[in-house]
Parts: sequence; C-alpha cells; structure tokens
Amino acid sequence: MKTNNQVLNAKEAADFLGAHVETIRRLARRGDIPAYKIGKDWRFRRDALLDWAETHYLRSKSPCVLVVDDEQGVRKLIARFLEPGGYQVLLASNGAEGLRHLESKAVDLILLDLKMPEMNGPEFLQHFMGTGQRPPVIVITGYPDSDLMAEAMRYGPITLVAKPIEMELLMHAVRTALNGALNAEQGTRAPPGR
Repeated sequence: MKTNNQVLNAKEAADFLGAHVETIRRLARRGDIPAYKIGKDWRFRRDALLDWAETHYLRSKSPCVLVVDDEQGVRKLIARFLEPGGYQVLLASNGAEGLRHLESKAVDLILLDLKMPEMNGPEFLQHFMGTGQRPPVIVITGYPDSDLMAEAMRYGPITLVAKPIEMELLMHAVRTALNGALNAEQGTRAPPGR
C-alpha cells in the first residue's frame, strides 16, 4: 500500500501530475516544484507534490486537449468551442501527427477519431500507450459499432461521442473526463478551483 510520504522518481511524478517527464525535470531544475536530487535524477515526495499541485499547478494550468481527427472542419469546430472555455487545444490530422504533439507537450485529454489515413485511432492508441502519458480518451466517431471501436476498447476505458457531434454532449464529456482524471490523481479530493 502506498503512503502519502512515498518518494517518486521524475517519471512517477510526471504520471502522478499528468505532465510530461521533461516538464517535471525542468520545474525541478528551476526550483519551481518541491524536489531534491539523488544521483542523476530528481526525487519528489508524493504529499509535497499534491500540496504544490493544489496551490500552483492545477489552479493555474489551462487544460490541454489534443484533437486527432482527419476532418479539418471537425478539428476547427471543436477548437472553436473549447478555446473560449480556457482550454489549450492542439490539432492533429492523423495519429502520427498526434503522437508528435505528445512528444513535446503533456496533454490532459485526447479527443480521437477512429477512421483516419496514415494512422487510425486504434493504431494511435497502441503507440500512445508507450509514451507514459495517461490522459483520458474520448473517441469521436461516425462508426461507433465498427471493428475499429472494438479494437480501440482493448487499450483501456474510453468515452464515446458519436458523429455528428452534439457540442453540448461533447462539452459535458470533456468536463467529466477532466474532472475524473483530476480526482483520480488526487485520490477522492474534489478538484480545486473547479
């Protein structure tokens, strides 16, 4: 059983905060996050990270949503609805482009189409599992009963929003997914500032 005094390495701290490991290391080097160095890597007390996140990170951070869809109109429509709500939105036209975004930016939520050229949704999920990031995934598809959906479900729990998209339903799913991820990171605490 893990205790609140548990010591985490940089990767574990990144997973705990839902951030990219290099972002966590950069914050530690600058002294912006409670950390200490042992050998070549940083160490973080879980309880200190939680306190820091409640006062700095979670309140000041705009949730970052990665939208992976081959339809430019869908990507723009989703961005137009999310950005006024304070969300940072990254747009990718296929799974390969989405993975490139994940290499440089930690995301809080992924909105994923299933049927795309170059790399479809399930292929994206397969590669995504190796990135170390675990944000919630909402599948947005016109093919909810397809083999692609069944294949995507193998990679973990996902939420489904069918196309054509009802924006009110999508916004509810986004808020629910982000609040659920935040609560999972903090145990059962209510999300601060939300």
